[in-house]
Amino acid sequence: MKLAIALVLLAAANAHADEARCKAGVDLAQRGDLPRAALYLDACTDDDAVRTRNQVVHKLEATKLSHVTVSSLPDGIEGETDAMPGEKFTTPATIWAKAGTYKFTVGGQTVEKVIEPHSRTTVIINVPKPPKPPKDGNVSFEEDPEKHEGPPPAVKHGTMLPKKYLKPSAPTGEQIDDPFAPHTGSALAWRLGLRLSGGVADRTNADPHASIGIAARADRPLDGPVMLTTRIDYSHRALDTIGANVGFAIIALARPAFVLSGGVALRGQVQLQSTLDAMDVNRAAIGGAADVDVAVLSLPLAFGVRFEQGFSELMPGVRDRALLLEVGYDWR
Repeated sequence: MKLAIALVLLAAANAHADEARCKAGVDLAQRGDLPRAALYLDACTDDDAVRTRNQVVHKLEATKLSHVTVSSLPDGIEGETDAMPGEKFTTPATIWAKAGTYKFTVGGQTVEKVIEPHSRTTVIINVPKPPKPPKDGNVSFEEDPEKHEGPPPAVKHGTMLPKKYLKPSAPTGEQIDDPFAPHTGSALAWRLGLRLSGGVADRTNADPHASIGIAARADRPLDGPVMLTTRIDYSHRALDTIGANVGFAIIALARPAFVLSGGVALRGQVQLQSTLDAMDVNRAAIGGAADVDVAVLSLPLAFGVRFEQGFSELMPGVRDRALLLEVGYDWR
């Protein structure tokens, strides 16, 4: 009975400590200490803490800090690192740190790791089991046992190979993720957006005219600050067009409030009209595009400037181009 009461009190104390740590993580996020807030909120499950953790991780991904996953064999061991001095954590844990060389100590075992800027790194520390305490031995002072003359009986020796290798059994217990497997977390998720554009378009040897359009885009982070960008758009100009774009963008500046990126893309388009000014028009064309995009992190809004240039001719001697201002909505 006393043991059961002690276990209940211990569980209540642990739950209270976890609740206090989650509340401290929310307070750290409100004060702008994002790396420590992410560490404190890592294992929280209540709605407010989970929502705050998602916001914190999203902001951290837009910075140049690196994502370090610290694991141990076995899990549940307390550790510390000079990447976040004065803080304790229990494995597995996620640490956000600047680029550099850091020491990670878990269960008395220390590993030194070089962290590259804006990278994802895994640190695995093998914590040996403590030695078993020595057993008490018994010494007998009784008479020696009766001796038998002749050779000793034959002993049948079995294989020295452990049984687990003779007939492997199904894995049991908690399995450890492969640290070299490709990650499919939020850092590699597609980021979707919608853009409305307006600006000026012109053709070779023709007066400028207005251009309006709508576009859907999808960006996927690759390595470091590089992103793959795709886009499908419709433009209403002298010739209405449907375009498809694919290219690359680089995050040039990342701040807690906004992210500035610039990119280039190869553009293919289809003209919806077959004639212009009583002349036949090539229905398909290729070109290029360059844009600068500013994503506001506190709101799902984005603003940008875009330039489009046709490479192939719409008709003999005629190419099109456009300069556009854009405003849009991002799903992050």
